[in-house]
Amino acid sequence: MSEPHLRAVVSEVRGLVHAVRAEFRPVRAGRVVVSGMLAEQLAKELGRQAQPGAVEVGGDAVPEDTDVLVRVIAGDPSSADDALIRAADARGLPTVVVQLWPQADWTRPFVLTPYVVECQAGHGFPLREIAVQIVEADENGPQLASRVPALRDAAAYDIVRRAVVRSAILGLLGARAGAARTLLSLDQVRMLGRLDTAAGGRAAAAGPRALAGGVAVAVATGFVFRRLARGMRDVVPAPVANAAIAAAGTWALAKAAHELRGRFPAE
Repeated sequence: MSEPHLRAVVSEVRGLVHAVRAEFRPVRAGRVVVSGMLAEQLAKELGRQAQPGAVEVGGDAVPEDTDVLVRVIAGDPSSADDALIRAADARGLPTVVVQLWPQADWTRPFVLTPYVVECQAGHGFPLREIAVQIVEADENGPQLASRVPALRDAAAYDIVRRAVVRSAILGLLGARAGAARTLLSLDQVRMLGRLDTAAGGRAAAAGPRALAGGVAVAVATGFVFRRLARGMRDVVPAPVANAAIAAAGTWALAKAAHELRGRFPAE
C-alpha cells in the first residue's frame, strides 16, 4: 500500500473508531416467552443450551422484560389469543404466531402479527423457521441470539443479508454521495460486531485495540475492492460495478469472519 493510501486508511480508521463505539455498548438482552398450546415443548426445544431465563414459558398475560412473545395456537385465534397479541402490540412487544395443524381454508392472521409460522402435523416444530421469525421481530436480535444458540444461524443470516443489501445500495449511490465510502466501512464494521455478538463473542469487551483492528480491516479491504470496481467500469456502468463490488466485499468480510470464528471460537 502506498504512503498516501496508508495515510488515508489511518485517517478513516480514527474517524470510524469513534463512530462505532456506540455499536459495542452493552445492550440489555431480554428473553423469549412462549405461551399457548404445547408451549412447554417448544420452549424446551428453543431453550436448548440457552442461558438461564433466556427462554421461558408464559401464560395469557403480557410478560414483562421480554424481547419477543411466541404464541402457539391451533385453528383460528381464540379470544384469549387475540387479546394477548393485541395487548403485546400495544406495549410494542412483537409476537411470533406458531400455527399448529393449519387447515386448507385457514387464513394467516396478519391482522394480529406479520410473524407467522405454520406447523404441519407429524413434522414437529419447524425451529429454523421460528428462529428466523424471532430474529426478524426483535430489534436486538444479535444480543438475544448470544443467549439462545437456537437463534444464532438465523441471526447471522439476517445480519449478513441486510448488510449486503445496504452495501449494494451505498455502492450504487457512491458516485453521487461523497460519504458513501465511509458509510460503507462503518456498516461493515457494525456487521462484524453484530456477528460476533450473535455468536456469543466478546468484541465489546476486547477493548479499543480490537475495535481499531476491525475498523482497519474493513477500511483496508475497502480500498482493495474499490480498485476492483474501477477496473470493472470498462465492462459495466460505474454504478453497477460499485454496487456489485460493495456487496461482494461485504459478503467476503462476513465469510472471513465466520471462518476465523470457527478456528478461534470464543471461550
